[in-house]
Amino acid sequence: MKLNKILLFGFLFVLTCQVSLAQTVVGKWKTYDIFNRNKEESIVDIDIIDDILYIKIHQIIPEEHRSDLCTKCDDHRKNQPILGMTILQGATLIDGTWKGATILHAKNGNEYGCHISVVGPDLLKIRGFVGYPIFGKTLYWTRVKDNFFR
Repeated sequence: MKLNKILLFGFLFVLTCQVSLAQTVVGKWKTYDIFNRNKEESIVDIDIIDDILYIKIHQIIPEEHRSDLCTKCDDHRKNQPILGMTILQGATLIDGTWKGATILHAKNGNEYGCHISVVGPDLLKIRGFVGYPIFGKTLYWTRVKDNFFR
């Protein structure tokens, strides 16, 4: 009987660890056009360094835009290549949602408030907004599997 309890506890512990690892925001994610949710836009690399979230453009999917510059940016990123650009830094995890940073939309040079949450092992919910989250738009990004590269 004691052995069964130990095995059950061990099984539940391993299962819980696997679920929580699968729910991480870290990794590569496919983004989609804000106006056409079926149109792939880029692959971003999300990382956490010292409990701070960073998002960097890893790949631009429409090949004709891979050498585009951020001509509409107003800060140090002005006229810099979009490929490789950090578009978010500084978000912290608050009650399961990454908050407290702005995200750059490199096509128009605007920055938006941003809340990011994992809604499934392969799905991120991105809420971009101006001022308050109620004045925004929700996008979903999908996780890129390790064997996906064009």
